[in-house]
Amino acid sequence: MDLNATTVKSTVVVTMVLGQATKSLVFGWTDYLLFSALLGLSLFIGVFFAFCSKQDSAAEYLFGGKKMGYFPVAVSTVASMISGASLIGFPTEVYQYGSQIILLFVSFALGSVLTACVFMPVYYKLEVTSTYEYLELRFSPNLRYFASVMYIVSLMIYIPLVVYVPALAFSQISGANIHTITPILSLVCITYTTIGGVKAVIWTDTIQFIFTLGGLFTFMFLGVKSAGGIASVWKIADAGGRLDVFDFDPSPFARTTFWGLIIGMTFSNVSSVSIGQKYVQRLLSIKKESDLAKTLLWVGIGCFIIVVAVSITGITMYARYASCDPISAGAIDKSDKIVPYYIMDIAGDLPGLPGIFLAGIVSSALSTMSAALNTLSGTIYEDFIDRWIPESPKKDAKAALIMKGISFLIGLITIALIFLIEHLGSIFEMAMSLRSVVEGPMLGIFLCGMFLPRVGKRGALWGGIVSLLIMAWILGGSKWYSSQGKLKSPTLPMSTENCSAISFPASMLANATTTSTTIPDPVAADEPMLIYKISMLYLVMVGTVIAVVVAVVVSWTTGEWNTTETHPDLLSPVVKR
Repeated sequence: MDLNATTVKSTVVVTMVLGQATKSLVFGWTDYLLFSALLGLSLFIGVFFAFCSKQDSAAEYLFGGKKMGYFPVAVSTVASMISGASLIGFPTEVYQYGSQIILLFVSFALGSVLTACVFMPVYYKLEVTSTYEYLELRFSPNLRYFASVMYIVSLMIYIPLVVYVPALAFSQISGANIHTITPILSLVCITYTTIGGVKAVIWTDTIQFIFTLGGLFTFMFLGVKSAGGIASVWKIADAGGRLDVFDFDPSPFARTTFWGLIIGMTFSNVSSVSIGQKYVQRLLSIKKESDLAKTLLWVGIGCFIIVVAVSITGITMYARYASCDPISAGAIDKSDKIVPYYIMDIAGDLPGLPGIFLAGIVSSALSTMSAALNTLSGTIYEDFIDRWIPESPKKDAKAALIMKGISFLIGLITIALIFLIEHLGSIFEMAMSLRSVVEGPMLGIFLCGMFLPRVGKRGALWGGIVSLLIMAWILGGSKWYSSQGKLKSPTLPMSTENCSAISFPASMLANATTTSTTIPDPVAADEPMLIYKISMLYLVMVGTVIAVVVAVVVSWTTGEWNTTETHPDLLSPVVKR
């Protein structure tokens, strides 16, 4: 039987439901009021700091004069780390693949410890304004520019994903056009970030995080109640294999395993927090270095709370839909829409609750986007513009003004890029894989700088370049095969046997008619290379190892290994001891 390009069509079970009384769910004025209040409050904070706080120097705009308290910095850091991609992508991951990702809190904790003990003491000792300034001191200006460009490109690719998530949720819940809401959300964030600087970013993050926690916990408890209580949720999830947390499969090709989440994701979290400028910039804004440990302790606690909460949300979603999966039934056309669908299902007839959820999702997205915009403006100015501005008494004021302009321009560019995101796959996979292309090579370069005093500038540069090219090749190949349906992780079993007994939300059924699946010819299909099958959790680690190995080999073969001398202040305290 020739299955090449054969399309198998199936009439979905939703048609069995349409004759019944479906729920009438409306995103009402109370929900719009809550949602608008969040955006208005964010704008107010930006305006307040624009007019009531000094913004006349680079230090004030980027670091708040280095007078920030450790607790708001910690909250802001957690808010930036836990984006809308986490609040929608993680529950979806648990719903489809199981709750292994709850182990992420371990890698978050390990990343915080390594940041405090290995990396931050070096930055404080050198009094650098960016992590890339360290690379210039340790290696060369060329390596600084190379790393800056990599980071700028990666953040500009990541920001559209961050904004796309709440826009998708808003569109799914309210029925608004996704291409209308994305520019509105982006412009609000661009405005308060541009005019308010890092102080506005940190304090809006703190307020927005309250919305995020409120929405997350409200629906976590509502979900447990709707599924019949904790005991019922646990029993159903256990029967469906969603509670199998400890998968010790050593294969690097398995999607989510114990080893991937502990080892692979520790590399990823260290790369994000320890050398990622948007996090380091926050940590450098703390007024006392002695408060760094307290900050990172609260960061670890915050990440633990969020990871546990989103995992429980995913489990309760499965408990509710164990006998009727809305994705398989065709009630929704994309797995990333399952969380907004679930929210409207359990709380759509309760005024204000969908608005709380949406405010939480939008809060997490705005906090991440604002941090990225503020960081990008500082990185571009410090690394590429500052040296061209002549010294004068007004240079600091010019610097602040230029950075505001950069922030606004980048925001406009990312709005245009948002419309590409919806064609690139699931949110969780995009969030993991897009970061890995740059973060692996970057971490490798920094590890060479702080741990291998004999690695020279040529070795570090070639290590970064080779690693970047290989990681881009791996990601490009895996995305290509994924788009062809030749690389796909099998989900845990779902059922539609009781869909006829369930009333789907009427607002979610507008486009639910049929589903189509294209089955490729297994003989004609190209078998992807093994390297394209590597789990997304290991990608940063792979990029790091490649960069370090190439850097050592090049330094050895070019003679740098025997001639490079490194000042002790440029090495991690771990190495000096």
